[in-house]
Amino acid sequence: MHKSTRIRRLLAASSVFAAGGLLLLPAPTVAQPAAAPTRVAEGTYQIVNVQTGKCMTVAGGTTTANNHPLVQFDCDDHPSRRWDVTDEDDGAFRIVNGQTRKCATVAGGVTTANNHPLVQFDCDDHPSRRWRITNGDGTSFQIVNGQTGKCATVAGGTTTANNHPLVQFDCDDHPSRRWFLRLAG
Repeated sequence: MHKSTRIRRLLAASSVFAAGGLLLLPAPTVAQPAAAPTRVAEGTYQIVNVQTGKCMTVAGGTTTANNHPLVQFDCDDHPSRRWDVTDEDDGAFRIVNGQTRKCATVAGGVTTANNHPLVQFDCDDHPSRRWRITNGDGTSFQIVNGQTGKCATVAGGTTTANNHPLVQFDCDDHPSRRWFLRLAG
């Protein structure tokens, strides 16, 4: 009798232990939310090159002349370092400088040559004034010209010098072809 009582106690204890152990199991895995959206919302942004950490701007910051070059410069609070990004309802965006109110475009608007300069120009309906902001990885984007299919980049891809020109180039995985879009109020 003593032996059977001991066995019952062991069985009862192991049942309680097993039941308690089930309570200690980790919670089931819950699906995590996806990375940040890869679609850009309309807004005012500083457009910052991933490779150089410099902002897209108009050379000199104030002229409203057409065909004036776009360059990189320190990201400060000057309005020329801010760009209004507006959705054109066709998957493309207009990128308008906050100081000059001119659109980012490719000089001449049609060449697909690499290292061709980016400039500002009147915001008209030419497809070179439109950009696809694509390939979002949750933090950065490629800015692809609607006419030429080339990516906005820093000439040469690596210099951090202020006033260094921005150009178009084949869209590859070099970080100079990627841009952060920082909301700027």
